[in-house]
Amino acid sequence: MVIQISKELRIRGTKYCWQLEALRQYKGKDEWRAFKWHSTIDSALREAAQREIRLNASTDLTDAIEAVEQIGAKYARIFDGVPSDIESRRTA
Repeated sequence: MVIQISKELRIRGTKYCWQLEALRQYKGKDEWRAFKWHSTIDSALREAAQREIRLNASTDLTDAIEAVEQIGAKYARIFDGVPSDIESRRTA
């Protein structure tokens, strides 16, 4: 499974984990490169949201609060599609 978060960020499910991948240029070609690995989709989504907040270009408190609210709403929509008991369903 691949969850596209943005043009430059996605989450890919593998046999062993959920990995955050960033798009980069390598020898003139686009390439997805994994940089964080998680045992649950929940933790991968949380890391993606926190990363987006950390890298936001806000320069003052008002902009930062607005950005956090917008990013939070975006990820809340994604989280709504992920059952809270996804791990227990998978192993059952």
